[in-house]
Amino acid sequence: MPFARGIATLVGAATIVALAVPATAAPSSTLAPQAPVRSAIASDTFYFVMTDRYRDGNPANNSGGSSGPASVTGYDPASDAYFHGGDLAGLTGRCDGNDANDDGLARIARLGFTAIWITPPVVQRTVQGSSAAYHGYWGLDLTKPDPHLGTEAEFGAFVDCAHRLGMKVFVDVVPNHTADVISFPQGTEYVPIEDRPYRTAAGKAFNPWSFTSGTSFPLLSATRSFAKTPVVDPGYATAKVPAFLNEVTNYHNRGDINWSTCDDRCFMDGDFAGLDDLMTEDWQVVQGLADAYGSWITKYGVDGFRIDTAKHVDPAFFKRWLPLIATTARAANKPAFTAFGEAWLTDAAQLSALMLDRRLPSVLDFPFQDTVRGFVTGSATGRSLSALFDQDDLYTSATTNAYGLATFLGNHDMGRIGFFLEQNASLSDQERLERDLLAQDILYLTRGVPVVYYGDEVGMTGSGDGTDRKARQDMFATQVGDWQTEPRIGSAPVGTGSSLDAANPVGAQMALLAGLRRQQPALAQGAQITRLASGRVFAASRIDAARRLEVVVAFNGGDAAQRVTIPTATPSASWTPLLGTSTGGTDAKGRLGLVIPARSAAVVVAGKPLPVPAKPSIRVTVRPDALTGGYQVSASVPGVDPSTVTFGYRKRGSSSWTTAGTDDARPFRVFLDPARVGKNAQLEIMAVVTDSVGRTARSNTVTQRMTPLF
Repeated sequence: MPFARGIATLVGAATIVALAVPATAAPSSTLAPQAPVRSAIASDTFYFVMTDRYRDGNPANNSGGSSGPASVTGYDPASDAYFHGGDLAGLTGRCDGNDANDDGLARIARLGFTAIWITPPVVQRTVQGSSAAYHGYWGLDLTKPDPHLGTEAEFGAFVDCAHRLGMKVFVDVVPNHTADVISFPQGTEYVPIEDRPYRTAAGKAFNPWSFTSGTSFPLLSATRSFAKTPVVDPGYATAKVPAFLNEVTNYHNRGDINWSTCDDRCFMDGDFAGLDDLMTEDWQVVQGLADAYGSWITKYGVDGFRIDTAKHVDPAFFKRWLPLIATTARAANKPAFTAFGEAWLTDAAQLSALMLDRRLPSVLDFPFQDTVRGFVTGSATGRSLSALFDQDDLYTSATTNAYGLATFLGNHDMGRIGFFLEQNASLSDQERLERDLLAQDILYLTRGVPVVYYGDEVGMTGSGDGTDRKARQDMFATQVGDWQTEPRIGSAPVGTGSSLDAANPVGAQMALLAGLRRQQPALAQGAQITRLASGRVFAASRIDAARRLEVVVAFNGGDAAQRVTIPTATPSASWTPLLGTSTGGTDAKGRLGLVIPARSAAVVVAGKPLPVPAKPSIRVTVRPDALTGGYQVSASVPGVDPSTVTFGYRKRGSSSWTTAGTDDARPFRVFLDPARVGKNAQLEIMAVVTDSVGRTARSNTVTQRMTPLF
């Protein structure tokens, strides 16, 4: 596509990034402007569901094909620690998009969701200790569904139904560990590698991290190679599938992670809560996991993976494993297959570094969850939201940015947004509801891919401490006493009724917001530019580049209505309200007056396109960045036009430019990490700006040595 057709066309067809892509684009003889990156799922909204807790479509599979007490079958619907009977048949339902009484996937689609993420469906070790594997994270056979959830045919029917309803299917995968079948005579305490290094079968000390490519991993011995001696119960000696998972030398065998004392190596080599930690440095393990999880793409046509415990595998794993998954996806005619990983880090600098260094296409946005939770519960301000989004440029590379982050408000580990709101006893029921609705507004209307935790649409909160098992309620009629009586936001406790039959204003708001995202593509894919952060108010523009149209979103977390003046790039225009408020328009300087009611959001769209700006110009500066230990490259572009800036670099003396990233929201920045671009390399750095009507200008060139700051 010739670039001369303009940025409106270029951005309208923004680069769609699927799974296995390099961290930087290939070098070229000139630095050409690039379209802003958007994930293959940028326009989607996800419904994250624990299959066992949604709906029981086939009671015959509740015991998983076994018989006896719950300690054997894993089934006890009155205990929050065991299987409850939800299954693939129940989640699929009748697959009738025209049936308002179909409570399966058709119900989820009616709420506006375009993608579904399910907990791991694989065969589990049914019971470990005093709990069953209803959640799916204790995998034994990674190649087929757990019998508690259904058959292979039922999984296929589930995927086919989702696709017929226009929904993508993402499967939760766990490459870090398997079920706990290995024990150690020496106990479970973690042994650091400095105290007892790994040894080959011949007794030579080695570091598994030295083997980042190829197939030359050393031969290991169960009795000589590890800090502990792995022992397997004979009943589980051949229980894992594929067969390589039964070989104890394919695990780290160092003991359990100690969450209070572990260092980074311990987090990657230790057993997560006792679960058998795979030796992902070994190419045989990498290939085996690619084959096992790739079979879900080949056999069923799933559209993506959510990757559990992503920060706990070795640093080179995803660089080797994801390209294998991408090859499988392309062969299965799934070129847009993608993934996002889980790394529970609330610091954007750490989270972005983990994503970019390990080549993950995206991650769950824990900093977003932490900040938005604070905003709606009263502990954070508009400036807090501004600071969150100000760090978005940390995620920018030639193939990634913050628009592909999976944003969320709560989950199956930390608990629900409703539980966080319920903790403030001073709030009235109406105030809790309004704050819950505000949280959904921020989730749907700001950058990122919204992920809703099942049950939030009916106002579920939580019992006890609200986390883990206490946040995994049944959608169908529950037999757990605490869940029958726990408070709901927007409705009464469910009692013995079914949540699938419940109407709730939170679910209605989700459907409304999903409709807004479809109506105004800028709310899903448009550049986000912070406009105002004052007190308990935050406002931003979302730019529809194809139509050259500006949409303003504003949020008021305070308990009183706020009259605000918001700067925009569209002067002398009328504005149409889409959500929450009315407005007169902008003055000749582009100032927009809004009144935002307490605990609510507003969305307005300009009545005319952006004005044609003056010819663009650009200047680049480079400075050390103490936060990342690298260098911040900034571009100064006069005016307020929603332009796009592509940054590039080349080694001094080279004729080839490498794209560092494209930024379509002021302030225009990228961050260069010496470890990624070449430690101590002497770089020439420049940028090219493209304005909203497609005109370009090139910057000055700055020379900078990439000396690590720490």
